[in-house]
Amino acid sequence: MPLRVTLLKRPLDSFYFIYFVLHIFVTVIIDSAGVIPPESRPTFQKALLRIQIEENKDPLMANVPVWLYTFIGVEVLFQLPVFIGGAWGLYKDYKKTYIALLIYGVNAGITTLACIAELAWNEKFMLTRAERQKLIWIYFPTLLIPLILTVDMAVRIAKWDARDAKPIDRKKDI
Repeated sequence: MPLRVTLLKRPLDSFYFIYFVLHIFVTVIIDSAGVIPPESRPTFQKALLRIQIEENKDPLMANVPVWLYTFIGVEVLFQLPVFIGGAWGLYKDYKKTYIALLIYGVNAGITTLACIAELAWNEKFMLTRAERQKLIWIYFPTLLIPLILTVDMAVRIAKWDARDAKPIDRKKDI
């Protein structure tokens, strides 16, 4: 069994680790507001949501569409456990964590791309060009980081499979 390399000696994994740990709090404190009924939200969550809606003029969080409600549900039920397990797996240098991180990266990238597309091209949102651009830049890191993560994990898995693959004994299958 190969020796595990400390997280501090793996800069990209250290970045992902910090991203996942921070995203645990972002998901629980901010994003989950999209699926929690207004009367059940804690005061601090209402305040943070109000900032996103009023200061950043976010129409998606002001009136969460059904498709986004679904994506936020997936974030809370699937992505949140991946943030926890992914951070732990990266910390411990567990290679099998790569599979979950790859799936997360694809899921998060598609989710954020849908949000950015809606913000960029939905003419029903009465936003100025500057307001649209600001919102797109707010959402953009959650597209870029999962995209980088997806490519990185796919490359790692491809190398891992190629290195660890054993020839298939077809005689056993007959």
